Amino acid sequence: MKPFKMLVLIITVISLCCGCVDYVELSERAIVKAIGIDYLPDKKVYRISMQYFNQGGEGSQNQIDKTQDNVIKCVGEGENIFDAAKNASLLAAKDLLMSENKIIIIGSELQKYDLELTLEFFIGNYHSHPQAFVVAAENTAEELLDIRFKEGTTSSQRLSNLIKNTASEGKGKYRYPYEIMATLQSSTESAFLPLLKITRQKTDATVQKEQSGGGQTNPAGAAQQDEQGEKTITVDGAVIFSDRTAKGRVSADDATAVQLLNAEINEFSFAVNIEEYAKPSVTLTQITHSVKADVKDGKAVFDIKINAYGNLSSRGVIGENDTEAVIRVASLSEEKIESIVKNSVTKIKNEYGCDVFGFENILRQSCTEFYFNNRDDMAKIIRSADFNVDAAVDLFSLGLQSY
Repeated sequence: MKPFKMLVLIITVISLCCGCVDYVELSERAIVKAIGIDYLPDKKVYRISMQYFNQGGEGSQNQIDKTQDNVIKCVGEGENIFDAAKNASLLAAKDLLMSENKIIIIGSELQKYDLELTLEFFIGNYHSHPQAFVVAAENTAEELLDIRFKEGTTSSQRLSNLIKNTASEGKGKYRYPYEIMATLQSSTESAFLPLLKITRQKTDATVQKEQSGGGQTNPAGAAQQDEQGEKTITVDGAVIFSDRTAKGRVSADDATAVQLLNAEINEFSFAVNIEEYAKPSVTLTQITHSVKADVKDGKAVFDIKINAYGNLSSRGVIGENDTEAVIRVASLSEEKIESIVKNSVTKIKNEYGCDVFGFENILRQSCTEFYFNNRDDMAKIIRSADFNVDAAVDLFSLGLQSY
């Protein structure tokens, strides 16, 4: 065949194929930015709430109008999460674009059920964003998505920043769906989710009006909101899971311990309770840890060591040449770290039977024979294991070392 005829044939085939492509304009899609999932036991259905980008909320020159809602909420119910999502799409009258979603919120009722089954929808759905933050709600997930924020290109960006900043302050590490699915494969089937709760504060961050699901204003409600403070969202510790279900809530200190023992904390600040020095503040950096496992008298034992450099971020009334005071602050800092870790491990591991510290993996690597001989009872062994904690803080203050 001559080159010219071949070229004509190729162009004809391409043009015919292009006519078969089902193309959907981006403006015709609901760009999902946050998803909340609840379970309604009375109706025995899942309820999914989605915030998607409101393209009609743009101002002049394609800038976001901060005085208007920049997201719309749609909801759907179904016998499983997939059906609920499909029904939400029908109500939104748009195809759902979930590849931009960054937050998955799990309601308190749903936390009582198998977490792995809840996350399977997001793992199996190739449209889902692989790095969406998975968090827990104090009550329903839907009520969190009813609160709208002015900051960011979308309301949900504020929540993303809140979760990331909490982690950077050492108050709770976020997790992605595939990371949680991996931790659920341990013998204790454990997981750790930051907890979001609603509080009232004097703030200008939220859209200053009460909103229903359709975004209607409520003048009477708005006046009450101004008087009592606006509804906003904060991170308040975490919810821990074992046997794939929620076992209890833990504090911000417990969340710090989880980060410390997973090498996921870069900086941690706290005040040292020394009244005569006006309670100086310490900031720890370059935090490292090691956990070694051993078996004594048939029982697992974990030796935890934490090392950190630090500085006096607030000196209080400590003098520039007061080395003795710096040494005392360093000693109390070590005691604080040890106390946080001891209390948290005792509560999370011993009381709740949850291994979010990775002790099982450490035991498998360090005591391989013991692990494989007892792996059927590993959850019980981890729960009853002993542990020791030792912290060392090297504190620096204007040329003064703590050693």
